[in-house]
Amino acid sequence: MKLTLTLDAAAAGVRAALAEEWEEIGGSVKMEPMTRLFDTEEQAIAWGRRIAGRRRLGQIYLIDRRKTVAR
Repeated sequence: MKLTLTLDAAAAGVRAALAEEWEEIGGSVKMEPMTRLFDTEEQAIAWGRRIAGRRRLGQIYLIDRRKTVAR
């Protein structure tokens, strides 16, 4: 099982989406992400870690889409 936490910019704070993915016969399955708004990045990451702890996972994968690349 794998948990991926994706951070996106929001009008006020951070939008966090947490998706759970696991392997089954015939390929991998991904659930619809749980989404919440937070004031800070730290709050969003703490939320992801709490969910991972409930599922007895020691690690979450983080995707930060808030940063823009200068061209």
